[in-house]
Amino acid sequence: MYQKDALREYILNSEIRVFSKEIKVRLSKDLAVKYDEGLYQNALLNIQNNLQLINSLNIRYPANANPILYVYIVPDDKYAKLLGIPKRFDRGTGGGKPVSCYDLDGFNSAYGLSQNLLENKTLDMEISKKENEIHELSHIIHSQFFSKNQTICEGFAEALPLYTLGFEELFDEHQNILLHLDENKILSAQELLDSEKDESYGVYEALPNKSCSFRYSYISSYLLVRGCLETLKEEYDISKTEATQRFLEIVKQSKCTNEWLIFDIANAIGISEEILLNGKDIQKKALASIKLMASHSITKK
Repeated sequence: MYQKDALREYILNSEIRVFSKEIKVRLSKDLAVKYDEGLYQNALLNIQNNLQLINSLNIRYPANANPILYVYIVPDDKYAKLLGIPKRFDRGTGGGKPVSCYDLDGFNSAYGLSQNLLENKTLDMEISKKENEIHELSHIIHSQFFSKNQTICEGFAEALPLYTLGFEELFDEHQNILLHLDENKILSAQELLDSEKDESYGVYEALPNKSCSFRYSYISSYLLVRGCLETLKEEYDISKTEATQRFLEIVKQSKCTNEWLIFDIANAIGISEEILLNGKDIQKKALASIKLMASHSITKK
């Protein structure tokens, strides 16, 4: 059944503010008053700082684009509808996620946020919130290259902050979950794809009331993509950043989806299609690498 695009209607009637050379903001007339009063200043500065962390990687975008990050701020009483927050994940306390961007000079995705997540915030972000925000921004980054399935998209959104930017060594609570992870809880790529189909992706938590990083599906997707990045790094003797760029290009250039996309990635990084789809070798290798990194950190201390 056809439904009007509520977010598009909201954006068409919104006001725009230029926060910086990298960030523009769209919001309703009422919320624009609060913006002009400076109530969103610190939250937007945090977004800018996290975006600049990503920008330090010097990711090259298709067509040499230099897209603007649009932040779409929506009212608290309409955030679930406007941002398309799934009911099973909506706790009624506001939310934020990548959404379609309706501005031609922006990324393919914008950062949609309920107003309460921005108002009167402090500049110091705890590591879990910082990693989670970079996760959301990573979705916007990869939207310039692909938006093909949840497994690869969520895995990349976790891999960019944790692996490429090195948050694995800083985010102790998440590292502790990985160090004590029951390997039977790791899902194969096929199991992850199946969970997308039956809508169980992201349902089961390793720790309750935490960010998506602590859900078994996200952990498994992370280990899958991290394993791919590390394989590229080793195979071509390149840096983490270069491996991240190459992965973005591999997925962008693929004409495949679902299981065939996993096969295509396997061929591009030089491993068995069957192992990447149904096995857990690459995930276990990534986990072993994390445990080795953690042991070296303990030794240094």
